[in-house]
Amino acid sequence: MKRKLRLSHSRDIRRVYGARRARSGELLTVHTGPSRPDGPRFAFAVSTKVGGAVVRNRLRRQLRAAASEAVALAPAADIVVVARPAAAAAGYAQLAAELRDLLGGAGPARGHW
Repeated sequence: MKRKLRLSHSRDIRRVYGARRARSGELLTVHTGPSRPDGPRFAFAVSTKVGGAVVRNRLRRQLRAAASEAVALAPAADIVVVARPAAAAAGYAQLAAELRDLLGGAGPARGHW
């Protein structure tokens, strides 16, 4: 994932959580923050509830790849993608499809918030 698409500062991630705008699916929860003029930025949260280090890192890699493919659907905002425990057993196709669905309806410009 390109550097300009990454959300890397903890203060930015806290601001996204503070906005209290989220959509949830079976595998993922997508939190969106305030709109940005220069496009979306992503962060990924995968807790130890999902699995061990190998599982979490694999899942993070899959989510980064899925987000790179779905960036055109994402609202121009800061986005934090949180993996739920069921995501550990899901395949890449399921993760990518759910992320596309959640991002497709995300953001105030589409009227879902």
